[in-house]
Amino acid sequence: MSLSLFHSSRALAALALASLLSGCSIHGAYTDASAPDAAKLRFISNTSNTTLDIYDAQHCTGQNTGMLNNFLVVDTKRRADMLVPPPAKARGMLEVKLAPGKETMLAINTNGGSYICGKTFSFTPKAGEEYEVTFDMERGRCSTLFQRLSRFDGKDVRIPQPVFDTGFPVCQGQSPIFAKPLPDTAQRTVLIDRILAENARAITTLDPPKADSPTFSAEKIDELIAKRKALMGTLTLPDDYWAQYRQNLKQFSDEASGRQARALGMYTDVYRLRLRSTDDAMLQQWLQPTDDAVRQRITASDEYMLRYYMNTSKSVALDTINHHMERMAQLDQRFDVCTRFNDCWHW
Repeated sequence: MSLSLFHSSRALAALALASLLSGCSIHGAYTDASAPDAAKLRFISNTSNTTLDIYDAQHCTGQNTGMLNNFLVVDTKRRADMLVPPPAKARGMLEVKLAPGKETMLAINTNGGSYICGKTFSFTPKAGEEYEVTFDMERGRCSTLFQRLSRFDGKDVRIPQPVFDTGFPVCQGQSPIFAKPLPDTAQRTVLIDRILAENARAITTLDPPKADSPTFSAEKIDELIAKRKALMGTLTLPDDYWAQYRQNLKQFSDEASGRQARALGMYTDVYRLRLRSTDDAMLQQWLQPTDDAVRQRITASDEYMLRYYMNTSKSVALDTINHHMERMAQLDQRFDVCTRFNDCWHW
């Protein structure tokens, strides 16, 4: 079972189900963004009794979007007139409009009887973009797939997106599901710093930093550019194109080399947020617990955060690749490459 970072998935799923069955609208309380350039999100659930709640800085108690796949409740028929159609095998779905440029947290909960799962993650929708989240069961575990939807050359394209759970600091202490940080003191700060340093050492032992050499050496970049030119054949592009192409490869190399540091930074920020809402007695026992119940709680927390780091590291790698692809696509568009070269997307 996947546990949400700051609250019980079981409690959230039960609360959402109870509120909907007690007479709330099957469409939920969420109000679609009205901006003409609003982003659109499709949520697909292939699990039972599933809800999606949307949070932002003005709605720290969340806004429910309705119920999917409950045999007592008719599925919400929310739709947002999305350009890219849903997959044929979608069991239940809804669509909403999101305010662009505003950090948004999605909280998914499902109660399938034999399983209860939850997932939270945050992202900032871009104006006019379409997104799709698919919640499913795979080999007895819940899975979340987040994708950006697009049309390219008349075909529907789904581009996997990173899934980042930041803990949504803007809402900390603003509602019961976001634990309120306790007052900072010199003693608490020292304890938290020690805990984080110890856990960071454990992380780097399991995922050692790679060598300091860049992912792409200057020779490797030259080789990639030569291959690109050979692939283009007789198509000739100005020096400005190749200068920016080289710069894009170097930027990708730099970002890829910083993957572990970025993932560890996010891990540290989120773990610090957790520890700031932990009482002094627990913090004092964290590194050398003497009570079995306390030891079990700390071990479970450390194991959860290890999984958090590994998943975040994968998302950082995906985010790095996506940024590189976006830069390359913008470069090809700027120099009108794709109208003259069918394999322009082969970078």
